[in-house]
Amino acid sequence: MPEKAARVKNKMTTIPHPDSDPYTIARIWTVFSLASLSLFVIVLPPAYFELDALGIWVLTSIGILYLSRKAMDGPFRERPVIIALGAGLMVFSFFSIPLRFTHPPYSIGEYTLLLSGAGLVLFGLCRFRPLIVPVALPSLAVIGFSGYELFLRNQDWITAPLVPVTTAISVSVLNLIGINSVVSDNIFTFVSQTGSPISLSIVSDCSGIMSLGTFTIAAVIVLANFPRSITMTGMAWILIGYAGTYGANILRIVLIALSGYYFGPVGVIEKVHVNIGWIVFSLWMLVFWYYFFSRQVGIPFFGPKKDGQES
Repeated sequence: MPEKAARVKNKMTTIPHPDSDPYTIARIWTVFSLASLSLFVIVLPPAYFELDALGIWVLTSIGILYLSRKAMDGPFRERPVIIALGAGLMVFSFFSIPLRFTHPPYSIGEYTLLLSGAGLVLFGLCRFRPLIVPVALPSLAVIGFSGYELFLRNQDWITAPLVPVTTAISVSVLNLIGINSVVSDNIFTFVSQTGSPISLSIVSDCSGIMSLGTFTIAAVIVLANFPRSITMTGMAWILIGYAGTYGANILRIVLIALSGYYFGPVGVIEKVHVNIGWIVFSLWMLVFWYYFFSRQVGIPFFGPKKDGQES
């Protein structure tokens, strides 16, 4: 009997406790967060920056899964503070609209605050210190964008320098492909194939500042989760990313102009104006981060892992 009891006891001690398996908890958290965010996007009316927020969470989930395979040992003196901050963030997600920090109705921005707060509480309770930064970054993105919007309500000078530059580059591209345009300040005019004149105005929303801001948040998330990519080559990649993001905005304007040139001032151009921005930006983000992860970080998304590569 004592030997049998000892065997049972040894067997019980080999059962992994959830706290000792960060990767399992990270996978459960990733599935829950991405599934709930996707359901949020599908069920509720569309909101601005939905796809941007979802993309940021995808990058965050990659970082969480990657870091969850690392050792979680080490002191965690900030644990009570992290848990308290997470709980406070969850509460703030419900009061950010009444406090006029975010805009009604309740959208993916407020839910991001709630989800990040819950992640801080969960990983704080589990003592998963390396996962604290990645799960907090989406909430910092929301806070940053909301603070930026508050700033823009009173200060429009940030985007002002980009407007003439964006106008000049867009018109140059159109002239290069054979669409002669006349420029007056931030407005350029050309004649469509239907014979109708078309005028497009480049305002602050067309400057590409929001796309650049989204790329900045994504870059911060990736560099924070994969510090070994912070090299001269890695920074060169990030600079290419900024240039490509701004180029994607120029491409968006050119495609809007082309739709007006071929199909006239109404109909198609309106639909292109609404949808082409997120399509071009999403494709650019997919292509850029695929090459960044595969070439700079060393994570192959397709095919076998390279010898010596960390799991």
